[in-house]
Amino acid sequence: MPRVSIVVPAYNAGPFLEKTLKSVLASSYDDYEIVVVDDGSTDDTAAIAAAMGPKVRLIRQENQGMSKSRNNAVASGDSEFIALLDSDDIWHPDKLRLQVAMMDESPEVGLSYTEFTVWDGADATATFEPTVSSERDTALSGWIYPKMLLTNFVLPSSALFRRTLWNALGPFVCEDHQTDDWEYFVRASRQFPFAKLKSRLVLYRQHPTSLSRALPKVNKTEAMRERLIARFGLECENGGPADLAQLAARRQRGRCHFADAHVARGDLALGLREFSALLASGPNRLDSFLSLLKALASRVRRKLARA
Repeated sequence: MPRVSIVVPAYNAGPFLEKTLKSVLASSYDDYEIVVVDDGSTDDTAAIAAAMGPKVRLIRQENQGMSKSRNNAVASGDSEFIALLDSDDIWHPDKLRLQVAMMDESPEVGLSYTEFTVWDGADATATFEPTVSSERDTALSGWIYPKMLLTNFVLPSSALFRRTLWNALGPFVCEDHQTDDWEYFVRASRQFPFAKLKSRLVLYRQHPTSLSRALPKVNKTEAMRERLIARFGLECENGGPADLAQLAARRQRGRCHFADAHVARGDLALGLREFSALLASGPNRLDSFLSLLKALASRVRRKLARA
């Protein structure tokens, strides 16, 4: 069994999957397998994965979603390490080598992750930094549970963790693909120290079409944060207490972002209600008011552009 299983859930990923898999096959570290989970695709996802060579192991299933696909892939193997990779993201050739070396040097670390670059699908070779290193981001390494309540600092496509962590925590919950990974990494941060590499070793694809999708009526990020706090509390034996001022600021920012998105391109009434609540009782009311003005201006610009 290879030391690393790279888990790639894929649903109708035909336009992007080959480039994603080729970025892994170009890795400077060789002791791995790629487990592609074809999650009930109706395009050529399975054919692309099957044609990529012996490093790729294909699992086909009825559509079950991202989290269940990850769970099925991890359960199908027995590798020492598990890496996550979304079917449209790109890895730096040295990502796996640097992370495995760091984990070998620090056996107490349960999960490693890296910095990343948001990209729009442009040429990957021109987007990575010219040099990368094993330097750690000490501010976001160690016992970071209190910081993980602020936001999900771990991009799934950058994560590499030990199977012992998986065995201790169990599988991903399968509630909402937007927040399941955050819930998992928060659970992990209570039981294991993390280590972050400063280098940008992942290209995180952000699709332009995402701006045209219907916005959720519920602020799922804030709802998940409240569930996490209710379940685990504001402090951890190993990580200490959460910074309440930072937490309040992050909540306000999250609510502003939710309201801003709806005012600019979604449900105007819902967005205005959220802004009204922030202006009535929330912290940083001036920031909330300025965010409202910017959101209204954005909505006007969009309407004028369509006129």
